[in-house]
Amino acid sequence: MRPSEGAALARQALAEGDSTLAGSITERLIAEFASYPPARLVRALLAEQANDTDAALDDLRAVTSAEPTNAEARAAQARLFQRRGDTDRARMAARQSVELIPGDPPVLESALEILNVEPASLETSAAVLARVHLNCGWPDLAERHARVAVSESPERVDVRLTLAEALWRLGRLSACEAECRVVADQAEECVRAAVMRAHILSERGRTAEGQELLDRIGRIDPEFREARELLGTLEVHRLVLPGMVEIDLPPELVRQSDGTVEEVAEPSPADGTHPAAPPGADPAPAEAQTIDGPEGQAETPGESAVQDQPSQPVDDFPESEVQRDAAGSVSVTGEEAAVSSGQLRLDKGAGEFDSPHLAKPTADDAVAMASDAAEEGVAPTDEPAAGAAFSTFDWARHLIEQSEWTEAERLLTDIVTANDPDVSRVDGLLLEAVAHLELRGSAWKLLGDHYMQTGRPQAAADAYLRAANVAGRSTE
Repeated sequence: MRPSEGAALARQALAEGDSTLAGSITERLIAEFASYPPARLVRALLAEQANDTDAALDDLRAVTSAEPTNAEARAAQARLFQRRGDTDRARMAARQSVELIPGDPPVLESALEILNVEPASLETSAAVLARVHLNCGWPDLAERHARVAVSESPERVDVRLTLAEALWRLGRLSACEAECRVVADQAEECVRAAVMRAHILSERGRTAEGQELLDRIGRIDPEFREARELLGTLEVHRLVLPGMVEIDLPPELVRQSDGTVEEVAEPSPADGTHPAAPPGADPAPAEAQTIDGPEGQAETPGESAVQDQPSQPVDDFPESEVQRDAAGSVSVTGEEAAVSSGQLRLDKGAGEFDSPHLAKPTADDAVAMASDAAEEGVAPTDEPAAGAAFSTFDWARHLIEQSEWTEAERLLTDIVTANDPDVSRVDGLLLEAVAHLELRGSAWKLLGDHYMQTGRPQAAADAYLRAANVAGRSTE
């Protein structure tokens, strides 16, 4: 399971009022990644519920140090300062949260409540204009307004970071580096500033230093999401993004779809399961492994239990089909499983959908396949073979890894059209896709469509502009 998926489980548990489960998952994430902002934010919200203001503010300081533009963290700070009676700091944090243009209505409402104003009465500040222009892909205008905002509020690290990014996108690397250093003085663990500095070092021929700085980001952002987003906008860069990490949550922390806690027995050779090999160990033999769930379907975070299955490297099975569940476990079955079943299933139980480009066979197709099987002496079967269910997201990644650009683009289009409720998951997949030159234009366009579907028009405008820039360069 990726850390972001674990954090999503914790957020869901918190929203459902299960503070104990949310706290347990959060502590497990923090034990692995002490500065992971999503986990620290959940722990801060739990402390806020428990009226532990000091602990909540400590975690929020860590979150805003890593992510100075986190509007939810600023809104939480505003509520805690108000609870303490520190009205000035509460209003300042609330104003900052509003100017970061939060996409979550409750976050905006809590900030406006502290400011005691209606949204229509808010004045458009230079900080807001700078952020809007940057999101729309106009870094020159963003720089102009960001400099005004910095002169008005030199203590605002989020404004300074906006200025640094505008300079970076304009290619003014020396000026950007100077601003990044100022940001680092105020927010020591700022991921976005560190990514820009790593790129600048590599552009100056100090690639090893830049790579080392980028690698250190992993203790804060283990999935390197900000690095993938920023570096994915570049035509070429010399940095190597580390692989995606995963974390194993204890079985007792994994919830079933009915909200109960699943009791999973320790794996033993007697029941046919094998414990996961330690890092660096040789992989187990490439035998078929099936992830079982209700009616044979894979599980997803927040809907059903994640099974405790051993994880296998995908690259070890070049001849096989691959499935990864919400916990990151890999299911491998031979190609004959899909062939004998007469279909390639996209698992709706896992929150996916049927792709028209990978559709199930028609009745005529099934008859023809049965005839072929009879001629070859293969017994036909009416039921799909175990393990023939595929995660659509990981199938898209598999197509990208195999450089099947046309099919990958079609499947990405299907994913966006389906409007999957897991917004961050779709964001991450599309941001991975823009890192590949062959998909960059279409992936930015799809990302813009996805942003519009999810109520983020400014981000959509930025994505559409990037898609247009890629198309323009391809015709030159």
